[in-house]
Order: sequence, then structure tokens, then C-alpha cells
Amino acid sequence: MSSCGAVVGGVSLDNVDVTTQAVIQGVVTKGGQPANIGYNRLHDRNDEFVAEVPLNSKGEFRFFAGPGDWIVVTLVPGGVVRTQVSAELGKIADLDISVD
Repeated sequence: MSSCGAVVGGVSLDNVDVTTQAVIQGVVTKGGQPANIGYNRLHDRNDEFVAEVPLNSKGEFRFFAGPGDWIVVTLVPGGVVRTQVSAELGKIADLDISVD
């Protein structure tokens, strides 16, 4: 299983050396507006739960993950969305997740 340390997301990556990190981040919207109530869960490629972070007031989230394939499970009132993503060291995987 890959290791993961999670923090509440946001746009700024000030003071983060992204060359040594595999970052998965994004924004969750519902009905065209930021989803400020909900969570994102990070599952590994075997669909095992690894971490969970709440959405911030702008619907943003961030995970620092190990390189590899991941599943982001978005849980907001009235909807669940599963998004597959690959993480690589030195890269930022930006996701725009819409919950209908």
C-alpha cells in the first residue's frame, strides 16, 4: 500500500517543494457552485480507504499521495462521485469534480 499524508486543500502551494511530492488537488462543485459541505476520500488502486479531507469553503481539497493510481471519492449531500487519477512525483494532478 502506498503512503499518503493529507491536509485540507487550497490553491496555494507556498512553501511546498512540489518536486518531491505527488499532489492530487481540485475543486468540487454542485449545481455550478462550490460544494463547501462534504468530504473527499482517497482510495488506493485496490479501492482501499487511505485518507479523508473535508472540502473548504471554496470546495477545494488536496492530498499529498505516493506515486501511482488513485481513486478520489467525493461525498457531498445528495451525491457521490468516484474519480480515477494518476499521481506522479513533481506533478500536480488538478481535478474539477462536478456533482449533479
